[in-house]
Amino acid sequence: MVDQQTRILRQKVLGALVRKARQDARKSLRETAVLLGTTAAQLAACERGQKSLSLPELELLAYHFEISLRQFWLAAGAHTQARSQFDPTTVLGLRHRVIGASLRMRRTAAGKHLRDVAEATGIPSKRIAAYERGERPIPLPDLEALAAHYGQPLEEYVAAEGPLGKWDARQQTIEAVLDFPEDLREFLSRPVNQPYVRLAKHLSELSVDKLRIVAEGLLDITF
Repeated sequence: MVDQQTRILRQKVLGALVRKARQDARKSLRETAVLLGTTAAQLAACERGQKSLSLPELELLAYHFEISLRQFWLAAGAHTQARSQFDPTTVLGLRHRVIGASLRMRRTAAGKHLRDVAEATGIPSKRIAAYERGERPIPLPDLEALAAHYGQPLEEYVAAEGPLGKWDARQQTIEAVLDFPEDLREFLSRPVNQPYVRLAKHLSELSVDKLRIVAEGLLDITF
């Protein structure tokens, strides 16, 4: 169980991370607030840790700051044309409803009433109900507490589709490649080596029997 004191601390850490990401991206409070459909004063309160942003709002910030979403909690791109057709208000509303529906499904599957979850997490039942209906953005510390209560990792609520999901998947791929040994990273970065990478991909998709046939064919050629 994530207690209230822990959520407050997380809220302050999250605010500091958001402020740093915004400043690194050279974005003003005002223009970032406009993106989120809020005011500069409200965003400043989030950065001070007095309020907390929701996961969809953080996804939107990561997308526009061109950073990895996970840096917002691991610390405690898209084309220009696609961005110009991007409607932040629609995306945020949809993401809040999707996350809310997922929370409700988890709660009902567990056979729990709103009051049960409220008692376990310290979040008022009326607020949880509003979260589940998608009527109210869920501050990340509250979402972490609810996900932990249902025995879920926060990752299960991250966007998997659409422009935000595609951007996040791309960032994860980049991070994974950066963890490769230097010689392997260098090999992958050379366009001339793409045929070998594609060959490795095709081989990984073959069944054991087909791989055996390929191996036997290579032995015949070698010897």
